[in-house]
Amino acid sequence: MNTALIVAAGSGTRAKLNQSKILYEINHKPLFLYSVETFKSMGYTIVLVVSKDDINDVRKFVTEDIKLVIGGKTRSESVKLGLKAVETPYVFIHDAARPLITKQTLLNIEKALQYHDAVLLSEKLTSALKKTNIQNFMSLNRDDYLLAQTPQAFLTEKIRFAYIRNEHTYDDDISLYQAFYPEEKIHVVINEDPNIKVTYPQDFAYVKAILQERDEHMRIGHSFDIHELVEGRPLWLGGIEIPFEKGLMGHSDADVLLHAISEAILGALALGDLGTHFPDTDPKYKGIDSKLILKDIQMMMQAKGYVIGNIDATIYAELPKLNPHILNIRESISRLLSIPLDLVSIKATTYEKMDAIGEQKAMAAEAVILLKKV
Repeated sequence: MNTALIVAAGSGTRAKLNQSKILYEINHKPLFLYSVETFKSMGYTIVLVVSKDDINDVRKFVTEDIKLVIGGKTRSESVKLGLKAVETPYVFIHDAARPLITKQTLLNIEKALQYHDAVLLSEKLTSALKKTNIQNFMSLNRDDYLLAQTPQAFLTEKIRFAYIRNEHTYDDDISLYQAFYPEEKIHVVINEDPNIKVTYPQDFAYVKAILQERDEHMRIGHSFDIHELVEGRPLWLGGIEIPFEKGLMGHSDADVLLHAISEAILGALALGDLGTHFPDTDPKYKGIDSKLILKDIQMMMQAKGYVIGNIDATIYAELPKLNPHILNIRESISRLLSIPLDLVSIKATTYEKMDAIGEQKAMAAEAVILLKKV
């Protein structure tokens, strides 16, 4: 699990508003909430750092699972205070004034964090770059420069160590990290999606146009499902039977992966959960093939005019080892939903022998779905 430390404690004076910038509503939603919802839809723990003047207004828009922290006088102080509330191995430090951050960009950073302890999100320069003094200009090679963005992601214990011991001012979190770990290479992820930091009055119109288009054309769904492992039942995952001495208990065939994917689609469409549409109190669903459930939900999705943008799912199981079956599972889901294979990401991980999953008493799956309007 990861934490998104979202910094929303600045005054935003350059925006020339009569209210805090992060509370400015775009399409009837405060600016800060766009980032919160994007991270939350992917299962992140959220630490939201706000000013003491805004905290009561912020509380009106967030659920109790959001950790609210009162920030300091500077951004560095606010990040330092927020880091105290982070409990996960990795932290994504993000400015709430960048509401356009996308799920795909976060997935790219997550992938980089598998091999690096610090990741810089940035964009390439597209305009000509000049260095000036009082007398003349000097042309610079723009390929030698990058524009830093957020989120910037880190191994939590290392960036927290740096902030606790820091006594200087740095441009951003990566600069501070480099000061404490000068020999360590920073991995760069290039972001090609819009990710502007809302600063000036004209920025609001630009961001509003993009967000309005996204709200109308894209929806994100997330779901987590868990089932008990028992003897005497076949093990179905992603629509295929996996050889194993135990299977999953449930009113249906208990395909935990298809259940998570199906419910994530329902969530993206704001159509409730699986229990609403396929109640386990109804005898006609006893032993139902989860592929039929997914097909029914696919028809609901198509009726509302949406198609799947991509699927990212994780299976949590101690045993059996699922890596040899991942491709077959992906191919099965690709066929069931009639989408290209490269739109289906399936991962498998253990629970490090902890809790019911680690003790082989249960198996779980988590899915994030992006839907696009056609």
